[in-house]
Amino acid sequence: MPWLIRHRHGVLAAAALLGLLGTCFSVLLYRDLRSEVEELLPSDAPSVVAAKRWGSKLHDVTLLSVVLEGQDPHALQRFAEALAARLKMLPRDELEAVEYRTDADVAFLKRFGLFYVDTEDLRTVLEQLQNRVAWERRHANPLLVDLLGTDQEPPPLDFSSLEQKYGAQWDAASHFRDGYYQTPEGHLLALLLRPPELATGYASNKKLLDRVRQEVQALDPPSFDPTMRVGYDGEVASLVEEQEALQEDLVSSTVMVLVCVLAALWLFFRHWPTIMAIVSSLAVGCAVTFGASYFLVGHLNTNTAFLGSIVVGNGINAAIIISARYLEERRAGGDVEQSLQRAWRGTLAATFVASFAAGLAYLSLAATAFRGFNQFGVIGSVGMAACWVSAALLLPPLLFTMEAWRPADVSESPRAPLSRWVSHVVVRRRGLLQGLSLVLLGLSGAAVLNYRGELIEYNITRLRSRQSLLHGSLYWGQRIDEIFRVYLTPVVIIGETPADLDKVVAALEKRRATLGAKDPLREVRTLKTVLPSGQEEKLPLIQELRAELTDARLEQLPAQQRQKVEQLRPPEDVRPVTLRDLPRAILWALTERDGTEGRVALAFPRKVGTLDSKSLHEITQLVRGAIQESGARAEAVSESLLFADIAAAITRDGPRATGLALGAVTLLVILVFRRVKPTLLVLFGLLLGVAWLVGLAAAAQTRVNFLNFVVLPITFGIGVDYAVNIVQRWQLEGPGSLPRILRGTGRAVVLCSCTTMMGYASLLAADNQALAGFGLLASLGELTCISAALFALPAWMLSWERHQSPAP
Repeated sequence: MPWLIRHRHGVLAAAALLGLLGTCFSVLLYRDLRSEVEELLPSDAPSVVAAKRWGSKLHDVTLLSVVLEGQDPHALQRFAEALAARLKMLPRDELEAVEYRTDADVAFLKRFGLFYVDTEDLRTVLEQLQNRVAWERRHANPLLVDLLGTDQEPPPLDFSSLEQKYGAQWDAASHFRDGYYQTPEGHLLALLLRPPELATGYASNKKLLDRVRQEVQALDPPSFDPTMRVGYDGEVASLVEEQEALQEDLVSSTVMVLVCVLAALWLFFRHWPTIMAIVSSLAVGCAVTFGASYFLVGHLNTNTAFLGSIVVGNGINAAIIISARYLEERRAGGDVEQSLQRAWRGTLAATFVASFAAGLAYLSLAATAFRGFNQFGVIGSVGMAACWVSAALLLPPLLFTMEAWRPADVSESPRAPLSRWVSHVVVRRRGLLQGLSLVLLGLSGAAVLNYRGELIEYNITRLRSRQSLLHGSLYWGQRIDEIFRVYLTPVVIIGETPADLDKVVAALEKRRATLGAKDPLREVRTLKTVLPSGQEEKLPLIQELRAELTDARLEQLPAQQRQKVEQLRPPEDVRPVTLRDLPRAILWALTERDGTEGRVALAFPRKVGTLDSKSLHEITQLVRGAIQESGARAEAVSESLLFADIAAAITRDGPRATGLALGAVTLLVILVFRRVKPTLLVLFGLLLGVAWLVGLAAAAQTRVNFLNFVVLPITFGIGVDYAVNIVQRWQLEGPGSLPRILRGTGRAVVLCSCTTMMGYASLLAADNQALAGFGLLASLGELTCISAALFALPAWMLSWERHQSPAP
């Protein structure tokens, strides 16, 4: 340590250079922020593998939905027409297509709908019409009536069974108003915009969304209808919204944690040079952390974006302990260099254990395949190591330099009412604290045993932006569901060959038939299912039907029946359906970019709206089970499968990471203390705090998601910090020193916990619900662990001391 002081100028210059380089690469790291869900999954997850392999080969079905809401249905229609006209004038490299009317679908069904009717049903329709035409012909000629009889009742034209059987196909667009994508009452209308296929990622999506917003504002919606509101949904809007929310949350949480940590340091130290030394060492550690992460990871995802706040809040702890001990030695009468040496040597082991225990807990996450855990663990473990090394190497020269510039006032001991109160309560109320700790432990166990409901959070709306749910893409997505009444995003199944796809579809349909009413899919669509079977056999029947339904014969029918029969009247130039006749939206999704046909199937979920865990599980098992059962070479891609894979990864990797973290921390404590008693005391304090945390989470019915699961492993690593510092100081000073330790070291330990909690609590204000939930749970973990270390653990230690003391 003396070497660091003698060569302080070189040490500080090297640290400044390293910090500058780290900052440059940190900027590059933060510029690559990825909010996509697939960034959290292992690279070998089935849904990720399939998406990477087939993404460039399939047509992109990404949409930007523009949703109009207002009280005047006709005003919405006029606005839609005006907006569509402006959007269609945009270059093709900005916007591929605009869809807002059902004309193409209605025209297709009008022309080719009868080809989708079974042959026997066509014969039944033809027979009914022929019988009715013959009856009308007889009754039009009185002489034939006299000769053939007087059957007064006409043969029925009853197409109810036909409507029941094919209504879902024929009337798919009938619930829309006036041919627009509009609800029947007219208060909601949607336009579906398809971006260029090669325009992917945040930048291109934001460019499109901003351009559409400009066109909307240029039309001045209130001038059409004062009550009109315009919103945006679809993959384009969701990606932009989530990315912007993450960026805003990142800025706000960073500012909040820096302000709060500086305020806490000032309240504790009341000496700006000491605070500047602590902040400088921390800044170098953070710069090295995120600069190195640029090379180790290369980008940030939803889980790792906010590690800056967490590393600041937790990485500062070693610097706080060293600086507090230094000032304590100075107040005891030591000179600057002597105090630095004593503080450095007296805190090195404790801060090493605390920092590297946290680092090992993070590193346990790096041992998992789930990238949401893995990358979080890599950056976190580097951060704990870098901040400890920075504090150990830079604080001696920094504090020595600061003392030469502006010496600290050590004439008075700091007032510490909180730590004195803690010491007083522990000494005077240790029995109450012991009993309370056991009661809380029992209540925690009861809460865990009585936990009901799902353990893992599948509802994506509870993990996304709050503002999105109130007036963003999630809100307008619910309006889209009201308009279309179906789940628009399918599971895409791709076969290596058309024969492979046929095998999968056959196995899938077999499974669906077995499920019956419990089938989670409403439709499995392929090119074979969208092209009707038996067209050559049906064509003569349809042509004959056309010949029977002449204008003159239709005029003979009552108005109500004539309207129904006209819907069945084929066009004059009736012909079989070809692929090129299919509406573009249908053909687009079932063919590949290079024109390859027959390898793609679309499986549409039956449920409308957000898929719950049961639906996700059923669809995943159904589709992947069919692929496995068929033995075909095929894969499936969809957002729903991504979330199913996330749940599987959490279930697989979460317990493993938690076990590794606990094992690593336990081993480190054993190696450092090398005695049974202090080791057991530290682990007792840690496990008690963690047990209380688990009990609180269970009592609140907290569900595990892709972010908050890391709370438990890192709480093992960070929560051990406080028990280690108390027990290590108690070991040095011996029995009877606990009240003094709580007043002195306890004060620094409280500050460490406060700064760590500030890092977590800065996320509570995040718009992203997953981040806010993580911040709350991690803050509770800090609170339970510091409470266990300051109250429960010393209370039990005092009783142990008295039990060990010889009787007078």
